[in-house]
Amino acid sequence: MDIPGKRIKISGCWLWFVLMLLICPATMARSIINIGLDEALPLQYRTAIDTVFIANSDIADYQILKGNRLVVFGKEVGSTSLLILAADGKTIDSKTLVVNKSLAHIRQQLMIRFPGQSIDVLNLGDQVVLSGNVPSEQMKRDIYRLVGELLEKEVTTEKRSWVTDDKTFDLRFLTEHRYHGIVNNIEVEEVKQVNVKLTVAEVSHSFMRQLGFRWGSVQASASGDGVFLGNGHFLDMVGNISSSDIARYISAADDDTMGQVLAEPNLSVISGETASFLAGGEMPIVTILNDTQSITYKEFGIRLELAAEVLKDDKINLSMQPEVSAIDSQVAQNTLNIPAFKTRRARTTVQLGDGESFVLGGLLNSEEREALSKIPLIGDIPILGSLFRHTTTERQKTELIIVATVNLVKPVQPGTVQIPQMQLNNSLLHYFNLMGPEHSQRYNKARLILSAGGFKE
Repeated sequence: MDIPGKRIKISGCWLWFVLMLLICPATMARSIINIGLDEALPLQYRTAIDTVFIANSDIADYQILKGNRLVVFGKEVGSTSLLILAADGKTIDSKTLVVNKSLAHIRQQLMIRFPGQSIDVLNLGDQVVLSGNVPSEQMKRDIYRLVGELLEKEVTTEKRSWVTDDKTFDLRFLTEHRYHGIVNNIEVEEVKQVNVKLTVAEVSHSFMRQLGFRWGSVQASASGDGVFLGNGHFLDMVGNISSSDIARYISAADDDTMGQVLAEPNLSVISGETASFLAGGEMPIVTILNDTQSITYKEFGIRLELAAEVLKDDKINLSMQPEVSAIDSQVAQNTLNIPAFKTRRARTTVQLGDGESFVLGGLLNSEEREALSKIPLIGDIPILGSLFRHTTTERQKTELIIVATVNLVKPVQPGTVQIPQMQLNNSLLHYFNLMGPEHSQRYNKARLILSAGGFKE
C-alpha cells in the first residue's frame, strides 16, 4: 500500500514540475521591461508606492508621479533591476529593466514608407525582431533591408546565379541581404506564384535546285562495259556510253520545302525562387586523357530555367533562359565520339504584367550556296561544255522567335485540371477524311487547353 502511495506522490511532483515549466516562461516574460534609450515608460499599481530601488542608476532612473504611479526612463544601454516596495515593506513589483537603442525613428520610417502596414519592431538585447503581416514577399524584403540600413547593421550579400557552359550569370533582382542582429519574422499573407508559358517557334524555308550532268556518279554496269567515270578514264570509255545511259546521268532536281519546329514548355514558380525544366535526354561523351577514360553527359532537348519576383503592383520581374537543342548528325565526329549539337538559346530579364506577353528574341538567318562541278578542259568549252558541268543552288531561310507569357496563378483542385487525351483512329478514316464532328470537338478542346498553358479555367 505504501508503494502505490509513493508512486502517487512522485507523479504529483512530476505534474507540479511540468506546470512550473509552462508557467515560468510567461512569468519571466512579464518580469522584463524593454525600454528604449532616452524613452520613458509609465507604470501604475493598485497599492501606493513607498520605496523604489534601481540597482544601476546609470542605466535607468525613475520618478514617482503620484502615490501609485511611477515613470521609469532609460539612460544607457544595458540591463538593471527594478524593485518597488509598499509602506509596510511588502514587494509591489520586481522587474528587470532592459534598455536598448531607441527604435522610434525606425517605426516612423516604416509608417511613412509602408502606410497601412502593421509592423512591430522589438529590441531583444542586441537583436532586433521584426514581426507582422505584409501582402508580398518584396515588401517583406524591403522592410528588412530598410531596418538593416537604418540601424547600420553588418550585411552579408548572397547572390543567386545560373551556371551554363562554364559561364555564370547573376540574378541581380534575387540578390539577398543578410543583416546581422536582425530577425525577420514578418509573414506574407499570400505567397504569389507565377506561371510562365514559353513558345519557341522556328520556321525554315529551304530551296534546292540541281541541274547538269553528274559524270562522276556513273557506276559500272552489270555487263562490265561501264566504269566509274571522273577518274581520268573518261576519254577511254566515252565510246561505250549509249544515249539511254546519258539520260540516266542527267541530274535535275527542284526541291522547295518548309519546316516548323515548335516547343512550348510551361513552368510555375513561387515568387522569389528559381525553377528549371528539361524534356530531352543526356548524351554520354567519352574522353581520354593520359590513358584515363572518363564519361561526361551533355544534356539536350527543351530546357527552361527561370526566376521570378512579383512586385507590389503585381508587376513581375522575370529572368529566363530558354534553350532548344538537338544532336546535329551533319557535323558530328563519329570517330572520336564527340557529337555536335544544334542549339537555340536566349537569356534575358524583362518586366511584365499579369497576363502579358513579350517577344524575348528573334533571329532571321539567310544562307545561299552555289556550287559548280565540271570536267577539266572539256567543261570550259562554250555550249558543248554544258554537257560536262553540274550546278547546285541552295537557299535556306530560318526565322526563330521566342515569346513568353506570364500569369499569376493559384493552386486548383485536382478535378479541375484538364489533361489532353489521345484516341486512336483508323488510318483509312484519316485518308478519306471521314473523322466526323467529334474529332473536331476533341481537337478544339485540346487546342484551348494548350493555348491556356495546359490548364483550363
